[in-house]
Amino acid sequence: MGQFFSVVIPAYNAETFIADALDSVAQQTLTDYEVVVVDDGSSDGTAKRVRDWATAHSNVELRLVKQDNQGIGEARNAGIRAATGVYAAFLDADDLWLERKLEAVAGRLHGAGSADLVCHDEWLEEGGVRTRRLTHGPYSSYRDLLFKGNTVSTSAAVVRRDRVLAVGGFSRDLRLNGMEDYDLWLRLARAGCSFDYLHEVLGIYRVDGRGIASRIEEHYEHGLNLLADHFQAWPRRTPYDRFLMRRRRSDMFRAAGRAFGKQGNYHKALRFIRKALRENPFSLKGWVLCGLNLGRMRL
Repeated sequence: MGQFFSVVIPAYNAETFIADALDSVAQQTLTDYEVVVVDDGSSDGTAKRVRDWATAHSNVELRLVKQDNQGIGEARNAGIRAATGVYAAFLDADDLWLERKLEAVAGRLHGAGSADLVCHDEWLEEGGVRTRRLTHGPYSSYRDLLFKGNTVSTSAAVVRRDRVLAVGGFSRDLRLNGMEDYDLWLRLARAGCSFDYLHEVLGIYRVDGRGIASRIEEHYEHGLNLLADHFQAWPRRTPYDRFLMRRRRSDMFRAAGRAFGKQGNYHKALRFIRKALRENPFSLKGWVLCGLNLGRMRL
């Protein structure tokens, strides 16, 4: 019989911060867990750092899985396959948990009874400073998650492991690179899994200003690929459904425009905002964002 939780940590060149993530697991007030770290073809000392940490924390059941670099989705899949727990608790190697995370989620699972997925709130930490609270939810149905947006954060998500395996795990499709988590939540919802949101801050989502900022266009292109795949499988094509699809694509274009605007690339921001307005000319947010970027270009 496995533990109640399997903590699944994908790690790629995570030598400088993997120990912090593991420390945040070791500090948990609930100890009914195992840890599976997947070294996804790192070229630095990630594996050695994990082994050294495991030696210093012999009370923690930890397994290190090594594989060639296959991306974060397949690293998580490898961790799920190696795990034995009832629930998979995902933690990215650069994020942290607060010490009551597993205890609070376990209480929620026992209270909610039938929940297949629980997601809690987090602090957003930018450049080492906690800037705001990330409140996740409320969407739980396939329709809402598809047409209104993703409201689940991976490092805050705990999911029944057998349900993840039943839908095939995280996508291996390179067209969805960076969107594997959102795609999984959609497929879980479509399969009838129940989602529950715990509005307690139990984790820290850390960003350093790099990552997506250097590949905005690619990231949102993959988001559009994800939408196209799920829209293709959508069983109905009523006029209202078609409007919702256009509005959702508009949201994706507008998000790309906002990201480019934050970088100061106002010409590119406007290109994506215009695409957003072509999809949904009734978007007040789109027109406001368009005006803001035009004004900044003239300064």
